[in-house]
Amino acid sequence: MLKPLLTAFTSLCFSISAHAATAGHESASIFSSEMLFKLINFLLLLFLLYRFARKPITKMLSNSAEKTKITVDNAKEALAKAKARLSEYEVKITALEKELASREQTAMASIEAEKQKMINDAKDQAQKLEAQAQNRIEQDILKAKIEIREFLVNESVQLAEKIISEQIGSKEQKALVENYAKYLNKTA
Repeated sequence: MLKPLLTAFTSLCFSISAHAATAGHESASIFSSEMLFKLINFLLLLFLLYRFARKPITKMLSNSAEKTKITVDNAKEALAKAKARLSEYEVKITALEKELASREQTAMASIEAEKQKMINDAKDQAQKLEAQAQNRIEQDILKAKIEIREFLVNESVQLAEKIISEQIGSKEQKALVENYAKYLNKTA
């Protein structure tokens, strides 16, 4: 503590003597009574500051340094925690990306399977419709054949009746028609 005071006193003396030399005052030497009084006042001020203000100033600076150290330590801890969370999030993001890719593949496989199922169902449905249409066509053809046969039978009967009525009498005609109707019923 004494060394800084001596350094301050020496620099003060040199600055005062330099100031006095430039101002042109012959009475303003370093050892004049006015200068000596100022020097004593300055030294007394330094002593009083050292004696009474040293502990509060030291304590204030120490507290400030402690607070700064605590703040820096807290900031380092927060930075370490943030880095740890960042690495956790990166791991989670990587896992989520893998899961997303897996789900995408699963979804694509499911879509492809559903597409194939729909195609197969459509083919089956088309085959069923084709079979139903074929059955309907066959039934319609059979129905048309029956209708044509009935029409031909009716026409044949009418034509036979006409021919028979022209050539045969009414008694013979009835017997012939009945025999022919029985024959047609047996064949139909």
